Amino acid sequence: MLREINVDLNNVFLSLSDAIDLANPSIACHQMRCAYIVWQMGKAAKLSKERIKRLYMAALLHDIGAMTPKDKIRLHTFEESDILAHCLRGEVLFESVPLLAPAAPLIRHHHRNWSDCEAPIGDPDVLDAQILHLADWVERLIQRDAFILSQMEVITTQIRTMEHTVFHPDVVELFIRTSDREEFWLDLSSTRLYGLLLRNGPLRSIETPIEEIGSIARVIQKLIDFRSPFTATHSAGVAECASLLTQHFGYMESEVKLMRLAGHFHDLGKLIIPNAILEKPGKLTREEFQVMKQHTYFTYEVIHSIDRLERVAEWAAFHHEKLDGTGYPFRVGAEKINTGARIMAVADIFTALTEDRPYRTGMPLDKALGILKNQADNGKIEPRVVSLLGDHAKEISQQVKATQLESMRFYTEHFTDAVLAEHHVA
Repeated sequence: MLREINVDLNNVFLSLSDAIDLANPSIACHQMRCAYIVWQMGKAAKLSKERIKRLYMAALLHDIGAMTPKDKIRLHTFEESDILAHCLRGEVLFESVPLLAPAAPLIRHHHRNWSDCEAPIGDPDVLDAQILHLADWVERLIQRDAFILSQMEVITTQIRTMEHTVFHPDVVELFIRTSDREEFWLDLSSTRLYGLLLRNGPLRSIETPIEEIGSIARVIQKLIDFRSPFTATHSAGVAECASLLTQHFGYMESEVKLMRLAGHFHDLGKLIIPNAILEKPGKLTREEFQVMKQHTYFTYEVIHSIDRLERVAEWAAFHHEKLDGTGYPFRVGAEKINTGARIMAVADIFTALTEDRPYRTGMPLDKALGILKNQADNGKIEPRVVSLLGDHAKEISQQVKATQLESMRFYTEHFTDAVLAEHHVA
């Protein structure tokens, strides 16, 4: 049995920031680098510790509203894109979590040019959004195939040309003052930046209860699910199903909380999968399936990098492993698949079979349970979990559907194109 645990908040933010930037090597660590820049600028400006923390958290997740790998690449390469839409989505996601809500205005305005600002630079939200805006520009100007110190002058000159229009002069001068040391640029481009921020960043040594991490996990669940109407409520349903099964197994409440966390995170690695594959209604080709197989690997790597969530990483990432060793991507067998991972595997299959998708309606309970029993009889999944699910199928199915309905309501209220169009006001 597991006791209640606290988790290093900095570790969580850094790992999730890293996950969001997994879409392409060309944008790896983009948000983390922005976080380093705003941290250094905040210190140079002698902002309060609380404001620096707010800026840092905003920077680490500022592109959370860019829902697909394609969206992220277009933003990073300055291609024409609907910039405001991802700011609005990000703002809504930040507002849904008490810990993140104070930073929501920064997310909404992190692409707003100074020439479009109506409030004075003395307004904390305006100044901090301008700092984040500049950090985002600086990071995107960096050429990753060139030595960083050879780019200092070019980038600084480029930022100076944007004074008065894109950035307030005070923010430009703050950046020039902050970045006049080679150390700044070497730290910024270092492959050890994660460790540097983990040891020394504004959120270092802050431990937070699992409930707080749970609220952040629900935001990540929405990021994963809302990428496509094909999967708009899947992770929410899996988390509900898995946690209910864990309750029926008689586990402690602390373990039920961790299982719900694992359910919200279980498809985290799908952030790197192209939508063309996620939304394909028919059977995937061999090549497409090979691409899909990597998602659980990245789920494991990201969650396992968070201290004290090692078991959650297994519960979340082993849901495509099979007891006979024929699953993926680790090809582990029964001896290495713990009960939590066995519960998650059944919850994932059951939810996928019974939920509605745009191209089909969900299966009736008896048919879904028949498929699960067949897999259990063939040594693929845990018979005890399937039997327990069968005993409580109606109750669990009702609660899963209620949870998915609530998630879909949030999606339709905040994330559809029509809703975003209504709020498309700078």
